[in-house]
Amino acid sequence: MSEISTKFKIYLVVMALMELLGPVVFLGSSYDVLATGNYLLIGIILVLFSFFDSGNKLFHFQDYLISESSVGIRFVLRIMVHMMLLGFLFGGILGTLLRPLMENLEYRYNYFEMPTWAKIFLILLILMLLTIDVGLLFHFRRQFMSVYRVEVDSGEESVLLPFKTAVCLPGRVTVKWRHNTGRVVHIHPLYINRYQQHRQNGDRTEMKKTDKCGDYSLILKNPTDRDTGTYMCTVYDDNGKILTKKKVLLNVKAGPDSLIISIDFGLGFSGYAFNVKPRQEGGETQIKRWSYGLGLDTPKTPTCILFDEHGEFMKFGYEAKTAFNNMRGGEAEKHYFFEDFNIAIQGKDISKQTIKAANDKSMTTLKVFTEVLRFLKDDALKTIRSHPEGGEFTADDFTWVLTVPDTWKDFHKHFMKEAAVQAGLVTDATKDKLMFVLESEAALTWCLKLQPDGFITQNHSRDSQDQPAGAAEPDTSCNDPPGSQEVVKFMAKPEETVVLLETQRDGKRYLVVNCGDENIYFTTHEVLEGGALKTLYEAPKDNLGGKYVEEKFKQFLQKIFSNGVWDEYEQNFSNEVQKMMYDFSRLKQVDEDVQISCPGNLVMLAQKQKQIETFFDSVEGASWDDGSIRISREKLRSFYDFSLQRITEKLRQILNKNLNIGFIVLVGGLAESQILRQHITDQFGRQYKVLCPLRPQEAILKGAVELGRNPEMVEPQRKRPAWFRCWS
Repeated sequence: MSEISTKFKIYLVVMALMELLGPVVFLGSSYDVLATGNYLLIGIILVLFSFFDSGNKLFHFQDYLISESSVGIRFVLRIMVHMMLLGFLFGGILGTLLRPLMENLEYRYNYFEMPTWAKIFLILLILMLLTIDVGLLFHFRRQFMSVYRVEVDSGEESVLLPFKTAVCLPGRVTVKWRHNTGRVVHIHPLYINRYQQHRQNGDRTEMKKTDKCGDYSLILKNPTDRDTGTYMCTVYDDNGKILTKKKVLLNVKAGPDSLIISIDFGLGFSGYAFNVKPRQEGGETQIKRWSYGLGLDTPKTPTCILFDEHGEFMKFGYEAKTAFNNMRGGEAEKHYFFEDFNIAIQGKDISKQTIKAANDKSMTTLKVFTEVLRFLKDDALKTIRSHPEGGEFTADDFTWVLTVPDTWKDFHKHFMKEAAVQAGLVTDATKDKLMFVLESEAALTWCLKLQPDGFITQNHSRDSQDQPAGAAEPDTSCNDPPGSQEVVKFMAKPEETVVLLETQRDGKRYLVVNCGDENIYFTTHEVLEGGALKTLYEAPKDNLGGKYVEEKFKQFLQKIFSNGVWDEYEQNFSNEVQKMMYDFSRLKQVDEDVQISCPGNLVMLAQKQKQIETFFDSVEGASWDDGSIRISREKLRSFYDFSLQRITEKLRQILNKNLNIGFIVLVGGLAESQILRQHITDQFGRQYKVLCPLRPQEAILKGAVELGRNPEMVEPQRKRPAWFRCWS
């Protein structure tokens, strides 16, 4: 008690007296201890007194008489204090109202002689006052907690973590705020131990500037959901002795400015994008580029995974395919290698199903999908931590956005949710940070925020040359060297990002053609007032995507290198075949004669039979050109013929449905093909505006990040929402 000021000791004495007088207040209508009007006056004064600083000290008297661990006793004492104050107030009201009534009826001291209506009135009045009392106690329940609880929306300018003590501590003290993860959030004064402060907080914290004694509240700027947690404020003297401490529980609700990682788990290829900065700090979307020493540079990696003989994860993507291709005989038989396994999701009881590996060994679908998501999660966090703008992030810091095909049902999404939980993307504590978005809406969302120069220019003439992909859109590869990236700025409101709508507001709808690796999806959307999207029509998918075109190219090579040459090459040098397919995919951007390098091992196998030039004599549209295979423009187009025919038929069916479509938006890997874009423009360009963003293969990933930041861009009231929180 020696550290408590004299003024505060007086407060404690007054408190004790009020605790003794409190029960008397409710008898104010029957006994003349004080005039009942005085009860009302005292109650009003005490309640108003509680809102001032001195009253605040009064209500926290138990902080200095009872230990921090005595939570139960502290709670009861606070209840007693507030009940006493409300007792004075409502006791005075009761006495003031009932005294004239009792005097007029001359039944002041005998309750049993009161008329029935007076008894009912008295009982109802007491019940009403008790209800108000309990209601107020519930409303102000946070004031009774030994741990302060603060909630704030992500994106707010700042939040105050309160800590006030009625004890006047020595002038020279050290104040340390620490997060439950162990990082030091703030130290006061800073010049003493600034090096201890975690870099994540940097200049984001400062002590509240006040002249009040014992106010050690902390201001945290630009809070994000990463800041959620329990904060401990500890005050030390010069000798390091703890003078006082307090806990504050901060909950930052995930919002448009939360940290986002989007994952596109595709049938043929998968990848991820991320955003590690709030919008007001100039947030940008980054995409991982994949290569694995093969001279590649792709925004996605093959969806294939390799397990060892014990079923433990080994590798994913290019690494998995290369490692498995390098195995021989019995070694390959021992391992589990899966690719193109997305098609295994059939039926409603997916978790118990199994998938067959390349060697006919089986593993549960749930384990395979879980390990894919786990790898993408771990790789994303590793990439972000090594990024110049990265930090010590964990999975809990992010909102995870998974893209799904428009044709997926709810049971597919529930299965993916289960896999995501087991993979560690979310936990029970962070379950509201898992979102699903439809691929078509993610892609359209990205297109709607692009400036006019963010689209590939396509003319009506087949002889026109296309603008090369990537010429105008900012390069946001996360593998680029520092300083080479151009910031993609996100506006504050969705309607401010919808550039296309500024030139077209006559209600025209958008037909999104998602030209994926395996399938092609057709979905019609309407853009509502304010920029939200509404799905109007989903056509059945078509399985003539990018892999079909690549398969036609492989058949062409097999025809050139006949007599088993290609088959032997594909079996023994599968990694080189993979590189050839990548080189062919890069030819999508042109519509002219092309050349593709012929690997030395293929030349060696061919020349064992005859001169390599002779392999081309009987093949139309191909020739040998000093180490390269030259393919004519007509032959290159022929690889697309059947796909283009089916796409055209499907588009005509949809456009004939009178859906008021004004735009055809092409996205996905196959949309990089100038041949495809020009064909669609030739067929439909006179009636509809054909649009294709630069780097169309990245549109879904980047749009998913944008939807994670602005989920209101999708109509929330429809029966089948395109995005939803999985646990709601």
